[in-house]
Amino acid sequence: MWNHLPTEKKQKYQMLITNFASLSEAFAQKSEGDMGTVAPIVNSKFQETVFQRAFDAVAEDISNSSYDASIRLSEEKKYLIGIKSFGIGSGDQKIAQFKADSAANNWAKTFERISERAQRASTKEEADRLNHDDYLALAKQLAGLRNARIESSKEMLKGFRASGDTKVEAVYHVLMPSKKGNKPQIHVGETTYASVDIENIKILGSTTKNNPTNFNFEDGIHKYKYTSADSQLLMTFNNSDIVVETWDVHYVDDAFALFEHLHERTNELKKDPWNNVIDSVSWMLTNADGQVEGSSGFNAWDGAPKTRKDQRKKTIDHLMLELPEITSVENARKIVNEMTDLLLNGNFNKLKRDRVISEVESLNDYGITLRVKKALYRPVSELYIPVPDARNWNTNHPDFFGIGVGLLKSDDPKKLALDKQNRTFNMEFLASGDVVDAFLTQDYGKGIQSLGDQQILGEWILRGVFQLGEREPLTAKRLTELHINAIRMNKYEDSERGIGLEFIWIDPENPPKDAWGWVVDK
Repeated sequence: MWNHLPTEKKQKYQMLITNFASLSEAFAQKSEGDMGTVAPIVNSKFQETVFQRAFDAVAEDISNSSYDASIRLSEEKKYLIGIKSFGIGSGDQKIAQFKADSAANNWAKTFERISERAQRASTKEEADRLNHDDYLALAKQLAGLRNARIESSKEMLKGFRASGDTKVEAVYHVLMPSKKGNKPQIHVGETTYASVDIENIKILGSTTKNNPTNFNFEDGIHKYKYTSADSQLLMTFNNSDIVVETWDVHYVDDAFALFEHLHERTNELKKDPWNNVIDSVSWMLTNADGQVEGSSGFNAWDGAPKTRKDQRKKTIDHLMLELPEITSVENARKIVNEMTDLLLNGNFNKLKRDRVISEVESLNDYGITLRVKKALYRPVSELYIPVPDARNWNTNHPDFFGIGVGLLKSDDPKKLALDKQNRTFNMEFLASGDVVDAFLTQDYGKGIQSLGDQQILGEWILRGVFQLGEREPLTAKRLTELHINAIRMNKYEDSERGIGLEFIWIDPENPPKDAWGWVVDK
């Protein structure tokens, strides 16, 4: 990536980073008689902000990975970047955490077995041999979870309008200050942010015999270490081998004098109305019971079919004629009766639906199976984005999505006041920059749908962002695996931009200031 970035932007980035680092001596704690050169300081938060500013990068504040920014060099070439800073002499670095996954999959029980075997073993080599299969199973689980997060993030950056030529490459961008006492320098490093090659995982054993629940493995691309106490995955960066550029840092003679007069040099920066967020709201994708709602929202495809009654009857009439040709008359009548109960008598039941589909599939007739599924299911990628506590939200924020878009009728507050064409707005998916025409719909305005490309949008979100198979429900477990459990919507000063949407992670015990719904009422 580094070699493909514009030279003038790299120079701006270097200037901002090294100017900050030139003040390092002002922050250094020196003991009496310690005259050695201090190591340059790189502040990680400042680094992220400067990177975004210098390269016109988009912040990736989604927390489902350590991606910190994304860059679109063109519609065909996009980069996801994990931004890190650590000393050139540092060891392994944290790249992911799996606390919730460890609890959900009961890894503690596996680690009990590992510890017991290690205690019985006479050497580390014997303990590693006895624990190899458990280490391998854990490494594969870790790899699967990490890979799903990586693919989800890539899909978000690709967007739903991506062509087959769109390539998303993931890299780690690293700034590595020199050691104390050495010439002040900052080394720029870059290495692949690769998915783990599960088929080529090789277990390297525990870190020590006395700490057998921490273990190492590699996949031919990178070397990893898992630590059980904090459920962290670390990676070896091979610091000196990944350097692509080195910057000299020149410390200012009197940093304190600069700070004393800094207020005299500051001017208020003009705000960019296009990027200036004037309001935002975030909410959980799970309900107060920690579950994703079934048959609605992101699982809307699993609800009762919405085809017209005459179309349903026509399908059943055709089945009456066709089924006796491939099964017994008795079985055909049973299937038709259950279809009639499900589709015409108002007794829709998902368990009965699934039973009927299973029965029809066993007949091995592709055409009939396809028609039955089409009759009993909604489209496979149907979804809407649910707005929690929509009545209160739209009552108190009727203009959030646009002037009057959320306004409810005074005489019938279940209904939205404006016609559909007057309650539309632009919705931008911030990672990819894709924009769709969206509208508020359903009782109390509890759903957000796209005006067009609804199946394309659903295919991208369900298959791409959430990494789900067809007709696989979105669950709280899947959200935990991807480390995505919430949505944030941003409203901008420039009304032409519309609403920005991003998938994020919220800690229910410490919700953000813009949180809405049950997470702030619990």
